[in-house]
Amino acid sequence: MSFSDVSRALAQPVRFRVLARYLAQIGLVMIVLRIPPILVAWQSADWSFMQAQLFNMLVLLTICWPLAHLSVPAEIRNNEVMVITALSFVLAALLEAVPLATAGLNGIDALFEAISGVTTTGLSTMTHLQDYSTSLLFSRAWMQWYGGLGVVIFSIALLLLDRSLSVQRLIISDSSETRDILGNARSHSLKLLLLYSALTIFIIGVLWLAGLSAFSAVTYALSGISTGGFSISDTSLAAIDSRWVQGLVAMSGFLGAVSLPFYYRFGRNGIKELVSNPETLALPVIILAVIGLLFLCADANAGDTMARLDYAVIMGLSAQTTTGFACVDVSALNDASKLSLIFSMLIGGSMGSTAGGIKILRFLIVLRLLQFFIERTALPTHAVLAKRLAGDKLEADEIERVLLLILIFIATVLCSWLPFLVMGYPPLDALFEVVSACSTTGLSAGISRVELEPLLKIVLMVDMLLGRVEFLAFLVFLYPRTWFKIGNNS
Repeated sequence: MSFSDVSRALAQPVRFRVLARYLAQIGLVMIVLRIPPILVAWQSADWSFMQAQLFNMLVLLTICWPLAHLSVPAEIRNNEVMVITALSFVLAALLEAVPLATAGLNGIDALFEAISGVTTTGLSTMTHLQDYSTSLLFSRAWMQWYGGLGVVIFSIALLLLDRSLSVQRLIISDSSETRDILGNARSHSLKLLLLYSALTIFIIGVLWLAGLSAFSAVTYALSGISTGGFSISDTSLAAIDSRWVQGLVAMSGFLGAVSLPFYYRFGRNGIKELVSNPETLALPVIILAVIGLLFLCADANAGDTMARLDYAVIMGLSAQTTTGFACVDVSALNDASKLSLIFSMLIGGSMGSTAGGIKILRFLIVLRLLQFFIERTALPTHAVLAKRLAGDKLEADEIERVLLLILIFIATVLCSWLPFLVMGYPPLDALFEVVSACSTTGLSAGISRVELEPLLKIVLMVDMLLGRVEFLAFLVFLYPRTWFKIGNNS
């Protein structure tokens, strides 16, 4: 019997009752998440926006309450976790698009904004933000905040499907030693929620004490810790007069780009955890390298040395953490600066963080493999050299997954780039926009706007979704055997 025959015989399609049950439970959580935007809309007397949110709550409750009580098996399959992950972001975006449409956005722009929000990307077609209500501006930041928490929880749920180095870096309790995916995800979720909320409150306090208004401090903190980057001004951080405060907002993205489980483990293990965690150590090193590149590449007419350094620090932090705040007009940067930012966005932040990109751990694994092959050439042919990263053995299947994901990431960027080239957009600007979407960064070279062709908006929306669930979940979603039993069972 061939591998293909075995695969067909053993394949287990998803169970629709399981999908309905757990998606409905996520829907009930979404009802609770409607409360803060409703309260802000009520406080600001934005009745139409409030009615749209209440309508969402009623529809969700009607659909999700009976489905959430379906009887399903206790054990959930790997492909079901993947499908639930992919669908949860799609359904959340569709839900969020309704209030945005009532606020004056057309259908595709409302969906674009909602997908950008729940995937914590930050690309936007909205302009004249100062003309929109405080309830809508808060809702944009709020959807990024809960989207960021969902990213962390679901990434851990996906990673708990294996016992790789990635999982070892995300363990925060002994419960992950079992194969109970849902039990592990739930036990981790509460701890992560407390950590995430504590960091958010801390950032709000710091920004408020630094001089921002209460509303600005809250919205920037929600968008910052989620590495989302939605701003309440068309000019993003440039609207903040103080460079010091701009830097503090950018630093909120740094806190979000560090793996949330790392904070828990650091509190338990102290400095030993930092020393043994190459990914967390590499993040500030890479940021400093990007800042140096941006400083060297800055135009001579960009200002004095301090102005160029300020720009390099803020943009370097924003790109590497995939937060997407900007203190300058990205479309006006020179090609060298744009290429530096593209490289930074591609790498992204840490595993188990709200940041996007390929992730630093995978980047380090690739560098370690290159080092291994170079070292191998100097050894006798019979010598055995174990592949390790910071003392942890790299298993063959993990290396395979890392290389596969990077290959898919690059292929997605290239395929998405092509339609922009066909429609006549500048090649480097188009590449910048696509990489920003795939890495869920949100920095824009000026292409994302209301006038952008609908087809290209769809391309960017797909890129944001693919980048947020790291591609593999959507590949599982699209795979026919995920849904149907194909072939002979004998």
